[in-house]
Amino acid sequence: MKFCLELAGYWPHHRNHIDNLIPEMMETAILADKLGFAAALIGEHHFMDFGATPDPFGLASYLAAVTEKMRLIVSVLQLPLWDVERLAGNIAQLDQLSRGRLEIGVGRGGGPFEPYRFNLPFDYESTRACYEARFDALKKLLTETDVTVQNDYVDFRDVTIMPPLLQKPLPPIWMASMRAESAYHMGKMGVHVMTGQLRNSMDFVKEVVSAYREGVKDAGLPPEQGRIGVLQWVYVAKDKADRDAKIELAYKKQQGFMGLLTNTSEVKAGRVTGIEIDGTPEDYAPSLVIGELDFVKERVMEFRDLGFDDFIVKPHCGPDHADVMTSLRTFGEEVMPLCESAPRESMDA
Repeated sequence: MKFCLELAGYWPHHRNHIDNLIPEMMETAILADKLGFAAALIGEHHFMDFGATPDPFGLASYLAAVTEKMRLIVSVLQLPLWDVERLAGNIAQLDQLSRGRLEIGVGRGGGPFEPYRFNLPFDYESTRACYEARFDALKKLLTETDVTVQNDYVDFRDVTIMPPLLQKPLPPIWMASMRAESAYHMGKMGVHVMTGQLRNSMDFVKEVVSAYREGVKDAGLPPEQGRIGVLQWVYVAKDKADRDAKIELAYKKQQGFMGLLTNTSEVKAGRVTGIEIDGTPEDYAPSLVIGELDFVKERVMEFRDLGFDDFIVKPHCGPDHADVMTSLRTFGEEVMPLCESAPRESMDA
């Protein structure tokens, strides 16, 4: 199992100036590269301190210059927000700049907050149709020349992307799934999948993994062509008091996430206010990877034994930068080597 670092652009520390956000994110990524993380993941989010990464290509371009080995996953790109011709050019240029270290993830978006501020709808039918049309056009632009596409969501003629991609035919492509059914269909498509546990059981997570593998198999693809990764909030606590404090911070972040997802958060001056949600911080704790070292080791090995190819560490769930760096260093030195040396248990065990 490989390890990836998410750079979320989350800034809850209003006692500190947000001018520290980008330098701290970059410092975290540089440390992860030195620790042997296989990739950094940078999302696309707008207009809020919950995810202040409006230009993931700019951040990834900087990381391409200051890291040596890690791949750069720009994900999730919200296709309804993009002119697909411009997006294709950004992807191709970053692929060249990073010398083929680029991977991309595509989706419709995670809630109505951002589309509404772009004066776009967020109902299922319109966003699904727009996403599918633009995804098809994007693949054409990245693999063909003199491309013409005209439909309700894309309209261009005789377009050739220059420079072309370095990776042929395409960079690895990721999609997000929280359901076994969609994971199966993504497996049949031959794309990689990211999922998460949230408050679901490990049996639920196992179903998603199994469905994805079945989709890859039914498509007649080699098993190694499909990768599935799990995103998890991670913090290696110094002691129980530190663990309890970080669980509280993660709970506050979940309150903000649910407010954005349901478009019920009050957002003023870019600051997201959380909403009341079901459950207590301790109700969420079992599905997180926040705890003392032995607990974190056990949880990570659980995901490895379920058959995940990638474990995506989400360290920015509330701790300040010094704590994030200390936790990440401990994780890299004490936890990651376990997945390199320990044999994987059978998923049927």
